Amino acid sequence: MTEYIANMLTKNMYMDGLIKESEESIYSYSIQLIVEKIIGFSAIYMIALFQGYFFETVLFTISLSNLRKCTGGYHANSFRGCFIGTVSIYLIYIKLIYPYLLNNMKINMIIFLVSAMAIFVLGAVNHPGMDWNKEEFEENKKLARITVFVELLVVIALTYLGMVEKYILFMSFGMILCAILLTLGKITGQEVKCDE
Repeated sequence: MTEYIANMLTKNMYMDGLIKESEESIYSYSIQLIVEKIIGFSAIYMIALFQGYFFETVLFTISLSNLRKCTGGYHANSFRGCFIGTVSIYLIYIKLIYPYLLNNMKINMIIFLVSAMAIFVLGAVNHPGMDWNKEEFEENKKLARITVFVELLVVIALTYLGMVEKYILFMSFGMILCAILLTLGKITGQEVKCDE
C-alpha cells in the first residue's frame, strides 16, 4: 500500500514536470519511507494518547529518533514487519517493562548506562538501506557518540534535578531500544562494507 501511494505521488510529480524520469525511483523510495514513518508514528502516538502516555512517548520518540538516524541497526525486511515489531515493542514496554522499572529505577539506570556504553563502543551499523560511504559512516559514528553523550548527560541531570520518573524512563528507553537494535543489527550481520 505504501509503495502504491509513493508511486502514484511520484508519477504525478513527473507528469507535472517537478522531477525527471530518471529520478522517479529515488523519489518513490523517499516518499515511501516518509509515508511509512507517518503511519508508524501515528499508530504509536494514538496508542500513547489512549493509554495516557502521550508526552512521555514524545520524549521516547525524540530520544530514539535522534540516535537511530545516525546509528542504524536492525531493520525488518518489510514495512509490515517493521510496523508490527514497533507497535509490539511499544505495547510490551508500556504494559510490562515500564511498570516494573517504575518500581526499580536503579535497574533502569544500569540498563541505560550499559546501553550508552554499547552505542559509544559500536557507534553505528552501516545497514544496506543506508549504504554510507566511509566518510559518511565515520561521521555518523562520531555523531552517534556525541548524541549518546548529550542524551546521557540530559537524563542524568534531569534525574538528579528530580524530574518525574515516568519521563526519565521513557527518555532512557529511547536509548535502550536504540542500543538493542544497534547490537542486533551487528549480531545478525545486517551490515555492509563502506565504499571509499
